[in-house]
This record gives sequence, C-alpha cells and structure tokens, in this order.
Amino acid sequence: MRVFGKALPPSAATLLGTNIVLLGLCVPIFLTHHGWSTASDSAGLAAALKVLIRLIAVGLFCQTVFYYHELYNLQVARNVAEQLSRLLSAIGIAMLILAGVYAVAPALSPGRDALLGLAPALIVVIVITRLITVPRRRTRVAIIGPELSRHAVQETIESCSEWNMELVQRYDVNDGPSPAMASHLDRVIVCADAGQTPHLIERLTDLKMRGVRVETSARFYEEATGRVQVDEIRPEWFVFSSGFENGRYKRLVKRCFDVFAASLLLIIALPWMLLAVVIITIEGKGPILFRQDRVGLYGKTFRILKFRTMVPAPPDATPQWAASNDKRITAVGRLMRTFRIDELPQLLNVLRGDMSLVGPRPEQPYFCQLLADNIPFYHQRHTIPPGLTGWAQVRYRYGATIAESKRKLEFDLFYVKHLSIWLDLAILFETVKVVLVGRGAK
Repeated sequence: MRVFGKALPPSAATLLGTNIVLLGLCVPIFLTHHGWSTASDSAGLAAALKVLIRLIAVGLFCQTVFYYHELYNLQVARNVAEQLSRLLSAIGIAMLILAGVYAVAPALSPGRDALLGLAPALIVVIVITRLITVPRRRTRVAIIGPELSRHAVQETIESCSEWNMELVQRYDVNDGPSPAMASHLDRVIVCADAGQTPHLIERLTDLKMRGVRVETSARFYEEATGRVQVDEIRPEWFVFSSGFENGRYKRLVKRCFDVFAASLLLIIALPWMLLAVVIITIEGKGPILFRQDRVGLYGKTFRILKFRTMVPAPPDATPQWAASNDKRITAVGRLMRTFRIDELPQLLNVLRGDMSLVGPRPEQPYFCQLLADNIPFYHQRHTIPPGLTGWAQVRYRYGATIAESKRKLEFDLFYVKHLSIWLDLAILFETVKVVLVGRGAK
C-alpha cells in the first residue's frame, strides 16, 4: 500500500488510516455529541460546529506530534513499554503547545471539558488500535534463486523488520514450492537470476492463483527499502519498467509548487537568515555567502548559494567530502549545519529555477565525474532538478565515500522513478523531523 507515494507495510497503513479516521473525526464527533443533541436553535448548532472543527484540528495536530515521536513505527508499536513512554511524552508535548496557543489566542480553544475528554481518548485510541492492527503472526516468505542472491534477499528481510516477515523456505534455481505449500506461504520472492523454466512458471502460477503473492526480488527490494538495486538493473530497465514518468504536466505542477513553497519558506526563514548573517559577520572568518559550482538538470552547471560554514579553501585546492570532525568547519558553521540553516539561501536557487525543493542532492562537477566513473547509471539522477532536500537526504546519512554515494544513488533512482507531488509532500514532512533531530548533517 502506498501513502503519499511511499510503500508502507499493510499494518502500518491500516494503523495510520484508522488513527486519522478515529482521532480526526470519530472522537471529535463523540466529544461534541452533547452539544448537537441539546442545541435548540441555529446558534446552538453553530457553537457545536465550532467546537467540532477545533477538536478536529486538535486531533490532526496530535497525530502530527505522534508521527514525530515514531508512534507509527511498527518496531515501536510492538514494544509496549517504549510505546507507552513515547505516547505519554507526545501527549505531554502536544498539551503544552496547545496550552501556549490557547493562552495567546483563547478564542481558538474548543473548551476545557472537550480538551479534558480528548486526552484519555487519545491514549485509548492509540493503545487499542495498535493492539488490533499490529499483527502477531509474521508474513511467511519463500525465496527462489542461487544461494548468493537468496542470502542478499534474506539480509533485506532481516534489516526491514517493520515488514514483519519470516523466511520459512529457500529454493534453488529452477525449483519452487509445490501447490500444496500454498497454505503455508504468504509470499514468494523470485531472484533475478532464478531460471524461469516452464516447470517453475507453472508452479508459481498455481501459487498465485491460490492467493500467494509472487514477486521479483527487485520489486520486493524497492518496496521494502525505498531503493533501487543498482547492481541488479540493466539499461533496458529504465525503458520498460513502470514509473519514470516526468511529463510536461508533472514538471509544471512541480515548478508551481516550488515557487509557491520557496517564497513562503523564504518569508518564514528570513529572521533566521538575518541572524545567521549577523553571527557569521561577528565570527569574521570569511565572506557571508559561499558560492560554488554544482551540477544541475541534464548536467548543466550552476552556482549554488549557502551560508559559509567553513574556513575558505585555497583556489587550487582539490575538492573533498566533509568529514564528521572536519577541522575546516567553524564553530558557528557546525551549529548551522546541524539544523540545515546554512542551506536556506538555496531557496533563491529554487526561485531562479536552478533547483527544486525536492530532488537529488546537487554535487560538485569533480565528484559527479568521480562517481559516474565508479557507479553505473549515476548520470540518471540528473534527469530531474537537484533539490534542497530529497528522498536520499531523509532516508540516509551524508555520503562521504563512493560506497555511501552509491547507496544514496539507489534512493535517488527510486525518487526519479516514483516522482510525484505527493512523494514531495511526504519528503518535506519527513525533512522537518530530520532537521529537528539534526540527523545526517556533516
């Protein structure tokens, strides 16, 4: 199941959908039923409607806080103690924020009684829905293919515990489970180098017709990890696989969204940008803005804008990736990098059309050539504009080696394949969490 373009385990999608309906609609209606039933005129109905709308807003706000506390992470949902700890923390933070908002704007409050009823309702809904929707039985999986390929799929299954899978059978090339195994399997994963003999195809067809899900290892890998296996694809895959739809209409929608959102963010971020200018000026170790050539759409070079966070390098210095304890980074620069404040001037690059809000990270020409020489299909990431944030940026750490850049390319290709405004919104939503915890910065 996909939500905002992202593949979610069925249990996670069910959990999220159930909570949205209950906390965003059912609980507010239940808490305001007395107002509806006792309203004797249009004024009473209008007052009840106002309370209902405010409670819906509170319910959706609380869901956002729950999301940032990882309460929709199935690994957390299966740990009762950690779930309760995060739930109480989330409700406490939500109530403190709401108390601050209502102290400033009391007219927005749905009323004390409604809020007092909402708190226990939140706990009950969160706990009960997790007890019901989080499965105790694992999805039973069989893998078909050579030993090395089977091992790679097994590692993916073990590393993606939120999908709740259990490997029960392994089959070599040209072999497969018999139809009698249909009642003992939920899913069969076929590796790319498994021999597709008539005998195997017949068995897989029987299994699929009996309700067992049959899929390729490439599709499973993509769905479970949000990445494309670079080592397992061939050039024709880009032509014949689904996705990679970047037509004129989609580009227009993305560009309009970029201009609107970047303008709004620039206004919101202006105080922080002015503060950064003042602090960098006081520190006085070089210019305020850092300008550098980066590779953009279709390999075209542009000048990126950032707040300077490093001591200026000599003009003839060889480019190098930033390290965890890079001595070139200033004290102020390290703080700005942690919360991505140094990247705010890139909003101007977005407005100029050099970049998009969401897309692959723009790299220096030197690194692009180095990586293209060592990683297959690297230039395919340049078929869309680079982004201020992106799928790879929120799903993986900063890439400072060829191996790490290869992993990030797998995320980038997934994004290029599934490009949509909904996936962009999901990435922007996730970016807020990444910025708040300072994850992935160097």
